[in-house]
Amino acid sequence: MNQLYKLLIEAGPLVIFFVANAQVGIFNATAIFMVVMIIAMIAAKVLLKEISLMMWISVGLVVIFGSATIYFEDETFIKLKPTILYSMFAVTLLLGTALKKPFIRNVMEAGFPPMEDIAWHKMNFRWGLFFVFCALLNEYVWRNYDTDTWIAAKLWLFMPLSFVFALAQLPLIMKYQMGEPEADAETDQNSAD
Repeated sequence: MNQLYKLLIEAGPLVIFFVANAQVGIFNATAIFMVVMIIAMIAAKVLLKEISLMMWISVGLVVIFGSATIYFEDETFIKLKPTILYSMFAVTLLLGTALKKPFIRNVMEAGFPPMEDIAWHKMNFRWGLFFVFCALLNEYVWRNYDTDTWIAAKLWLFMPLSFVFALAQLPLIMKYQMGEPEADAETDQNSAD
């Protein structure tokens, strides 16, 4: 059930932003998006008992860039927000790779089985590169297509890409997954008998 809540909390605001833009335009949709993101954060606290660091950063950037979009009546600000968010994640993860500190472990470890350190290092690097790709792709889309296409891309391009990329990490996770210590001890004991 938590995975369903997490999906709704992450995808729901984008879906509402997409629908709101079609109904009331980018500036009103941005205001609605800001409110819905704050509601999603509250829902995360109530339903999941925690607000992830990624959500804090994302909501903060939505409020800052959304406010600038509305105040200056310039949609460029809200379009830059994903580039900045993806770039922040990319720099953090790639810096972690350079320092041999897989920062991604801090964010994802609770949702994964125990894995060898090498898996966390590889995932850290891969996700860092993925976020570089997403930042560049966001820049390309918003600079070359209209606002409606950019918003549609957030929902129909970026979300599926993230899902597919996450699924592509399963072989790595399975390869470096560590067995439960008690199960290993029991297996060793049975082998000795």
